[in-house]
Amino acid sequence: MFQTFDLSSYYRLLHPRPVVVVTSTCSDGRVNAMACSWFTPVSEDPPTVLIVLDVESYTAGCIDWCGEFVINVLPAELLSKVWIAGSVSGREVDKIKAMGVKLMRCRKLNTYAIEESVAVIEAQVINKLEVSGSKVFIGRVVDAYVKEGVVGRYGWDLSKVSIPLHNWGRSFYILDRGTKHTYVK
Repeated sequence: MFQTFDLSSYYRLLHPRPVVVVTSTCSDGRVNAMACSWFTPVSEDPPTVLIVLDVESYTAGCIDWCGEFVINVLPAELLSKVWIAGSVSGREVDKIKAMGVKLMRCRKLNTYAIEESVAVIEAQVINKLEVSGSKVFIGRVVDAYVKEGVVGRYGWDLSKVSIPLHNWGRSFYILDRGTKHTYVK
């Protein structure tokens, strides 16, 4: 038997989801970071990804200004740093400094990625739209790289790395290194 679910919270039925940190350069030259779990691949050819941010967010303004963004996948061990990126505004706080992470110059874009990441996706904005208070940035993936040994033929090797999954609010899941995966036949 089904029960009615609150439509204003429907998206919670689509969680847990991986959480990443999006970096971009702002008009003052500072690099900003924001935790984000609303992202998805759009196309393989050409490689395209999208992220969804609050239209009023500082990060949306930075991406509007620079026209590019970086998706940084941090390991679960750095969840406290991901939390900082998602719980304060870059308008008031230098999040990179608050997180205590190191930046590295992107290989193709004119911005920075987080050195502690286990994977990095660099994307150049090719389209954007506003939907009900959200800003959707569609980006052409211009480069992607991972730490050696953490990704295998079928994706993440969870015996070697764990990435955090955002449930909702302050709730996260951590897949431990003993997590099993199954191949469907």
